[in-house]
Amino acid sequence: MVENRSYADIAYINGYIYTADNTNTVCEAIAVTDGYIIATGSTAQIQKLITEHTQIFDLHGKTMLPGIIDAHLHPFWGGMQLSGCHLDYASLTIAQTLDKIQHYLDNDPCKGANDWLQVRGWLRQEVLPLGTDITRADLDQLNTRRPVILFSNDCHTLVANTRALEMFGLNRHTPEPKDGKIGRTADGELNGILEDAPAMRAFDSIPALNAEQAIEVAKRVQFELNQQGVTTAMDARAADLQFNAFKTLADDNNLTIRLFGAIEITPDDAPTIQDIPKAVKEAKLFAQTYSDSQWLPKPGLKISLVKFFIDGVLQAPIMTASLLEPYRINQGTANNIDYVASDRVGDLYYDNTILENLIIEVSKAGFYPHMHTVGEGAIETVLNHIESLRTKHPELAHIRPSLAHNELAAPSHYARFAQLNTIATLSFQWAGPTNEMIDQFHHMLGEQRFKELEPSAKFIDAGAKIAFGSDWPIDPLNEWFDFKVAVTRIGAGNNAQRLATDRNLTVTEVIRAATIDAAFMLGQEQTIGSIEVGKFADLIIIDRNPFTISPEEIEHVNVINTIIGGRLVYQQNEKV
Repeated sequence: MVENRSYADIAYINGYIYTADNTNTVCEAIAVTDGYIIATGSTAQIQKLITEHTQIFDLHGKTMLPGIIDAHLHPFWGGMQLSGCHLDYASLTIAQTLDKIQHYLDNDPCKGANDWLQVRGWLRQEVLPLGTDITRADLDQLNTRRPVILFSNDCHTLVANTRALEMFGLNRHTPEPKDGKIGRTADGELNGILEDAPAMRAFDSIPALNAEQAIEVAKRVQFELNQQGVTTAMDARAADLQFNAFKTLADDNNLTIRLFGAIEITPDDAPTIQDIPKAVKEAKLFAQTYSDSQWLPKPGLKISLVKFFIDGVLQAPIMTASLLEPYRINQGTANNIDYVASDRVGDLYYDNTILENLIIEVSKAGFYPHMHTVGEGAIETVLNHIESLRTKHPELAHIRPSLAHNELAAPSHYARFAQLNTIATLSFQWAGPTNEMIDQFHHMLGEQRFKELEPSAKFIDAGAKIAFGSDWPIDPLNEWFDFKVAVTRIGAGNNAQRLATDRNLTVTEVIRAATIDAAFMLGQEQTIGSIEVGKFADLIIIDRNPFTISPEEIEHVNVINTIIGGRLVYQQNEKV
């Protein structure tokens, strides 16, 4: 029970403590010393470790879990979105959208011709009527001289007004990129719509926050995460701006989140085989700059993954996720639909040979490859490359590749994840699309493929591990709503349909995916992810027991305390 420690600095007693260990043990009490868990057991057992110096917390039957590990999100983008012009993820017409933006412009103190207006909380696929696109011509109707962009919350579409396109340096002579699209009208003029990598590059080129502003965003981010019970997060597109800010917080002992990062290698970073060593070297330099040399109970930073953006997104009208067979499109009208096979199968952004070599070389460098794969075509491509990695380099068996999103798999894929020791990183809330989106997917994919939409339990049933990643701010940050969707496959709204393409996850499966299995994905299951002797004391106390309440009630769970390395970093008004 005890590892070389004779007393506890902190003791939690009389609780319902789910440990997430290999046997899903539930205990009553734990002891913590120097930020480590030194004992678990009954209250009577832990009381033997209590002295006059021990701080005792009586849980009075409350539930304690390991801290939540969010294994794929974009926290800094999420923090930036918490202020400024925001459309609140609403389904709006073009006129309603322009009215909201104009109202913000009229009241914004920034009036300069070069003051960017970034509009967030916008969902391209939810513009009404569905299938409608907002273009440069629409944004040019706004009464402003400023550059204005709409940045879709899936981060795959950016719409720019004429002023913004000029400042991006884009015009009708700009060549088509390899990893996305630049929208054009019939006469070749730009329509203002940028898709996939061109959208992200344009967004990244907008003048960044200064260091002090970035630190304030980082503080807000970690508070929002801690409030949700998140103790560890993996930034799926790490960059200097945010990691400089979080490193400053760490140096000042103000960091309250364990922050992992995936540094992206784009097709432009390695256009040929000969460019791969340079791209890997730059990734290693970034990791050396921002990774702590020691991993301790005190929160720190670690860059241990490399990100590859393999394909786009599934939703119409973008349809850039890579499929094995063509998308179906409506050749009729909204009232008289007629879906037929198109010639569109989506996009794969990397040359196959280059991608295989990239995956192998980053693995040799010690990184875990982390791939954005939405469609079955992208999943199949990457699984083939991972099979090559496993076959050609058995010495790299310890490398843990992960595929993020996996919204549309093929039936053969689930077993391959297990066979190739590859983790499926899933955003559980995506299993609860709106009724309108369910209908659209059904038509767009056809009956047979629709059955594989938003799988989760199918991976587990095939023997594969899954890890939870909220993908915030693609959706609002609401971890417990996401968990509710995982155990019901029903989204928001009183009339929401259940997405009946997979079984519901159990509460145990959900909690493990957001704790110990997410830790496994990050290679950290020896230090975090469960409440076991020798691990860091990353803990949360919640106001109700998710194992005993109704599945629908899980979204109403409130976090009372968040503890990282034994230190309290968040406390709700209610006290333990």
